[in-house]
Amino acid sequence: MDTMALRCKSCGAPLPSDATGELLTCQHCGTVQRLVDARAFLDQISLQINSFLRQALPVGLDVGAGGGAIDPIARHNLFVQGVRPSLETEYRELKFRCFDLLSHGQIALPFTVASGLNVQNDPKDAFIFQAKVRSVSSLAVDDESRKLMAEVDGVATTYAHLLTNAGFLTQPRPERYPFIARNCKDAAETLKNVPQLAALQSRLQGLSHLGEALDQVTQGHPRDSRPAIQAALADLTKAHDLAQSNFDLSLMITGIEEELALTRASSYLADILSTSQGGSSDRSLLAVQALLKQLTVLLPNTSPTWAVNMGKASRIETVLWMTGEMRKAQMGQGSVKSVRAPGSLVVPFWVVQVPYSFQTGALWKARGVEVAETMLVAATFALDPGALSLSDPSRVVTDVFGAREQVGWRDRMAGRETAISGGGLVTNVVAGAAPGPLSSLPAVPPLTTSDEASLLVQQYLAWCRRRDREIDQKLKLSSPRVVDLVYIPSTPEASPSAVIPWMGPLSPRSVGEPQALASFAFS
Repeated sequence: MDTMALRCKSCGAPLPSDATGELLTCQHCGTVQRLVDARAFLDQISLQINSFLRQALPVGLDVGAGGGAIDPIARHNLFVQGVRPSLETEYRELKFRCFDLLSHGQIALPFTVASGLNVQNDPKDAFIFQAKVRSVSSLAVDDESRKLMAEVDGVATTYAHLLTNAGFLTQPRPERYPFIARNCKDAAETLKNVPQLAALQSRLQGLSHLGEALDQVTQGHPRDSRPAIQAALADLTKAHDLAQSNFDLSLMITGIEEELALTRASSYLADILSTSQGGSSDRSLLAVQALLKQLTVLLPNTSPTWAVNMGKASRIETVLWMTGEMRKAQMGQGSVKSVRAPGSLVVPFWVVQVPYSFQTGALWKARGVEVAETMLVAATFALDPGALSLSDPSRVVTDVFGAREQVGWRDRMAGRETAISGGGLVTNVVAGAAPGPLSSLPAVPPLTTSDEASLLVQQYLAWCRRRDREIDQKLKLSSPRVVDLVYIPSTPEASPSAVIPWMGPLSPRSVGEPQALASFAFS
């Protein structure tokens, strides 16, 4: 029986049957153990299986050797009356916990860890339950019983492997991906004959391919990872479609969508590193590592305003896509909009249109004025504590309301005001941005999304209202709209003064902490 195979003392998975020598290495968790310890753990499992058999079956009954000596009708009665009730209670709890775990993504990008995994068991517990199931599998003689036992065995094995993987997902070790890939592949194999769990089998196959791809990326072979990434996308897309049409498996959809986003992010990551091969590949790998770590570091340090979006896999996908586009422009293989100007570091800025209206004039001279203002928002604003905490969002934007020209009392009464902001220079800068390759200066990718830039501008406008009573009384707004992304040479080390000196009073005072920016600058 399978229960007689040696088991890993750490995770409970079967050890290689052809292993020799005094030391054995588990192919599922990587634990190196003595042969005597593996045998001792097998003895513990055997005791638990024997205890289970004594409770589920008549005393003295031997179901070994396939149970062939027992009449099929007797076997069926034993299964229905003794085995099934004993297994079902434990299986319901195990299945619930397994699918609770599967409601989250089961992969993490290099240098990052997975968050939100609800691990409630040790993998050994699930493997011991699997061993119990297999010890009585010969008693399932009719189609319904065999179908049930195949499902129970498949879910138990899957849960055990996922619990082992969870240990790897919380540790950003580069050698984890072969284990993750193998565990997902072995789990998928046990579900081949369980059609009702086809969505889960396809998902596990996709995760196995993605594990293989990320192993190639971390081993310095990003170009070789592309076929595995495409296979992962195909399998996970199929799993998503199947889960949508299966009510019992629909709770996996959120986790699958997260995995799809990370698979696409892996594709962009491979492109970034492939673009750098033959050039500054080591420097690019360090920049990618710092970027991904930075995205993770931001998660626990954000205000509630940002927390909803900061943890999403789709956000990492977007950031890596933009990083790939920037990297192509640096290498002369693509283009982005940029401004030619002096500076030490090229920084991306979101271009935001802020339409507003205000009331000017008094009595019969009163009139409404509509203005289409343009602002720049540092796309790295997440690295500025004042912006992220919203205590002073003006630090990372072109402060168009702070830089406005003051109009005299008579002009205001006569209705001669044309704006209560002063961002004319910004419009000229944006108009002068041209698509093409980036300059030879080091450049940093965007660390925020367009939605986050729009939200920051809304917070900036609320901050302006609190700061200036006149603006609060006059200003009427419509929604800010992000229209572009422009790369502008800056001097982050000049913070907290002007980081783009030639923009004068409109210059942002910060684009983020200079040392953090330098860590993921690409050159």
